Amino acid sequence: MNLSFLLADDHVIVRRGLRNLLYDRFHASDVAEVATCRDLLDTLAHKEPALLVLDLQLTDGSSMDYLQQICREHPAMRVLVYTMRSEEVYAQRVLALGAAGFLSKESSEEDVVVAVRHVLQGRPYMSETVEDHLQDKAKDEGSKANPFQLLSDREILVVDNLLAGMGVKEISTRLALGPTTVATYKARLFDKLGVTNILDLQRLATAHRHHMA
Repeated sequence: MNLSFLLADDHVIVRRGLRNLLYDRFHASDVAEVATCRDLLDTLAHKEPALLVLDLQLTDGSSMDYLQQICREHPAMRVLVYTMRSEEVYAQRVLALGAAGFLSKESSEEDVVVAVRHVLQGRPYMSETVEDHLQDKAKDEGSKANPFQLLSDREILVVDNLLAGMGVKEISTRLALGPTTVATYKARLFDKLGVTNILDLQRLATAHRHHMA
């Protein structure tokens, strides 16, 4: 590989460690270093590395204030944020601003190598912890947007029959379930959907009709 890198970090010892790693594992052709936002912007005005490894806090301020601008002005350059800031709080934000990856400074050396490799290959990178967090968040948001996703298949069947105007006894016969079991399903789905009567259930189903299809 004939790759150039730019390390933006306010700690010289961190830059030296990354510098050695990039020369050793990626056979870098050039590794430049800056410690301030001003030097970062000045350097990028004259040359564009393949990868910018960026700490969110530099000597003269937060680089996050310039992240979107940097990514917009240098679309061919990959940006890997490497920071002590909380993954759960910042990972999604920096990715939305254009960064290609997010890595905690608490990560192992091999994690750094994997992250750099992913980003250079054009693949977004985040830790498994962050991926799990974002998936859980998306699932929670999806459930709020579509409360019927909270229901089991059997509960959905009970909902369909309730909306068709059937009572507990009719549903129990139709689904070959005991009346007590159907009553339990009904109480449970009412609780999950936050409704207390059939009219509220009908209103909710109308609001989310496309989710019920």
